[in-house]
Amino acid sequence: MQKSASTSLAAAVACVAGAALAAVLLAYWRRRQESRFSKKSHPGEWAVWARVDGARKGVVSAIRSLCYRFESDEHAEVLAKLLDPWSRDRITFHDFVNSFEAVQMMRTAARLKLWHRCCGIGVAGNVAGHMARAGEADEHSVATAPAAIFTYYLPPHPFVVQDMLADKQRLEHFPVTYAVILLPKIPGACKVQIEPEMGLYADIVYSVDRSRVERLVPRRVAAFNDCSIRSLEGASKLSQKKNWGFGSKGISLRSFPIDSFAPGSFVDNLALVAYFKRDMQVYQYTVNAPVRNYLMFHEPLLEWIVECINVQSSQTDTDKSEEVFTRLAESDYPTSTWIALGAGEYTQWGQQNYLQPADETVIMIYDERIFPEGPSSEELERQFNDLPAPEGIVALHQTFL
Repeated sequence: MQKSASTSLAAAVACVAGAALAAVLLAYWRRRQESRFSKKSHPGEWAVWARVDGARKGVVSAIRSLCYRFESDEHAEVLAKLLDPWSRDRITFHDFVNSFEAVQMMRTAARLKLWHRCCGIGVAGNVAGHMARAGEADEHSVATAPAAIFTYYLPPHPFVVQDMLADKQRLEHFPVTYAVILLPKIPGACKVQIEPEMGLYADIVYSVDRSRVERLVPRRVAAFNDCSIRSLEGASKLSQKKNWGFGSKGISLRSFPIDSFAPGSFVDNLALVAYFKRDMQVYQYTVNAPVRNYLMFHEPLLEWIVECINVQSSQTDTDKSEEVFTRLAESDYPTSTWIALGAGEYTQWGQQNYLQPADETVIMIYDERIFPEGPSSEELERQFNDLPAPEGIVALHQTFL
């Protein structure tokens, strides 16, 4: 009897020891697996993961929240089930990487839905001296108004499937994301810079016969990165340096709603600033600048953009501008647009440094009434760590790959 009890005790001890050893081995295996999946090994996936789960808790609700922020509710439960098939309400970066194609599919579909019938237009030279510093104008020229507008995205015609001109195809590549910028792999492209700007979302109102644009109706403002190639062999037009495919532009997920663009309205309280992180060091990339200091702003800017849409043309081979209205017509008259209103003023560091892989940027539009001295260093650190922005700030954090 005593021998039997001793045998049972030994078996129990062995069972417990075996279970403990198995748990240790499993934990070790998981750590080994996770060590293979890191920010260094998967920088693109990490950039999206960090934006999705800023609190680093690895909960599935963060995935659902991402879908809701993208107004892609229909994907929320499908993606949650795919990433967390056992309903543990917890996922690891390893899980995220393994299902990243599905995450990207949702993000792409959601972005295209948000940009359905929406085109992208940029204002060139709306800050004094910017065109000269960007190498697009004589350094001795004195600008008193913006130089031109350009298109950086034209939605495909919704009812026609046919071969298009190569140049049109280039502008039909959807370029906008919010987590990463993919450095161009175009032969002859070098010296890439961010262009921190205010992005303005507006409805486009056409004439009854659709022969011209009558007016723009402003709806929202956001932080925008009009990332640009400064040197591109063979490029004669501004738009050729603006869209090199997916991941060549950036826009904040959050935006400020507006109902007026008039002097004295909410937009007069907004200012723009951008910061840069390289090798763990943070640099100010543009100076703190009220957006009302653009060379042209308020209704005069909207009226000028409308005029450019209707009459701007490429008059010579050396003219950097292009026709815009004709292209809107070819895209079946987009009903809205995100307009990049013009780059901020670079600091000396920002002027002298171009993008490298693993660089990061934070672009902020903030309300000067709430942040009269600009966002604090603590708030800047929060934005680089992808924590929610407080009231009065919309921010864009991007990593360059």
